[in-house]
Amino acid sequence: MTDIALIFSSLKSRWLNSLLSVFLTAFGVMLALLIIQFGHHIQNRITTDGKNIDIVVGAKGSPLQLILSSVYHIDIPTGNIAYDQAQKWMKHPHVKTAMPLALGDNWEGYRIVGTTPDYLKHYQATILEGRVWNKDYEAIAGSSVGLQIGEEFSGAHGLIEGGHKHDSQHYTITGIIEPTGTVLDRLILTSMNSVLDIHGLAPASPLKNANEAHSQEDHNHDHDHHEHDEHEHHEHEHHEHEHHDHGHMGKPEITALLLTTKSPIANINLPRSINKDTNLQAANPALEMARLTSMMGLGSQSFAALSTLLIIIASLSIFAGLAGSLENRMSDLAVLRAIGYSKQRVFKIIALEGFFIVLAGIVIGFIMGLAGFILASHVIAPLAASGAQIIFTADYVWVILAVILAGFIAAFIPAWRASHIDVARQLARKV
Repeated sequence: MTDIALIFSSLKSRWLNSLLSVFLTAFGVMLALLIIQFGHHIQNRITTDGKNIDIVVGAKGSPLQLILSSVYHIDIPTGNIAYDQAQKWMKHPHVKTAMPLALGDNWEGYRIVGTTPDYLKHYQATILEGRVWNKDYEAIAGSSVGLQIGEEFSGAHGLIEGGHKHDSQHYTITGIIEPTGTVLDRLILTSMNSVLDIHGLAPASPLKNANEAHSQEDHNHDHDHHEHDEHEHHEHEHHEHEHHDHGHMGKPEITALLLTTKSPIANINLPRSINKDTNLQAANPALEMARLTSMMGLGSQSFAALSTLLIIIASLSIFAGLAGSLENRMSDLAVLRAIGYSKQRVFKIIALEGFFIVLAGIVIGFIMGLAGFILASHVIAPLAASGAQIIFTADYVWVILAVILAGFIAAFIPAWRASHIDVARQLARKV
């Protein structure tokens, strides 16, 4: 009989104990992989989606909710703010760039965001096909959205699927954004006026960025005159849309304002001024996300401890199974030694029993971990909205090596004992 046949025969003879050891190992591996995947996804989203956004201005409420809804697009906004109030901070001398966002609708769960082309520039995004919008109700789609150039669609009210559709007004896709690995990949971008108009609000004339605002301060009269004419033009167009049942148009409102400041001091002073002197709320993304990851860190540490505990229990189970069966196999092992099996070969046979249990646990745990993350990324709304994907990292290798080492340590003592049995004594006892 070959060594492999001996190993599987031994495992089969104590299949219940072996199966328990396999699944304990698998659950430990599964938890470890889930922790790695969730941690990597969260850190990646925090880094890429929130880069260089210093301050978020929005309606009063939860600062974390404001950040999650406006920067990461995985929560419901705290409300709207008047556009004329936002303009004061867009023109502030300490502001480098300002990106207004108008939310409220979605297409099949993908958010429709009214903004300016500066939002694209901020993430260094380029157009893969087509062009950026140049008039209202033209839009560009992120790489994960699935819309094509020239395709028309209607937005649905709300930020999740199932809302009332604005069937009487259609957007037209004019461009597809090249994959960026950021939040842009799962958004549909259009002009601010498109979002305002479809919700019965007066059009705004958003500034491209704060620097251009400063350079145009000497032309305020001409700018105001142009804004007035543009307002009248859009108002005329608005009355021509039959989908509006509003008796009059409300003042323009936006959901949030993303600011990049000129100095670290402004990151501290501006939020303080906004929160103290206005009815707006200013939040620091870096600070809020640090708090969130700190809270989540406690949870991930708990899961890591549980994963480690399961792997330790699995190792003890492997040790107990091998040590327990060893007493009943001493005479058989003595026969193997008597017919020419060396100490090293007997050690290898017993050690490989533990190794096969660990290997089976790793494979099953790996499959369970990846399947669990894929399922969670489809079922859990924030994960689905943030485009969670499996990314293999070096941490996987360390987990596998740690589990193999634990299994080897568990199998070492029984294997050593088996290889050092007293052959004559065991054969005499058998006789």
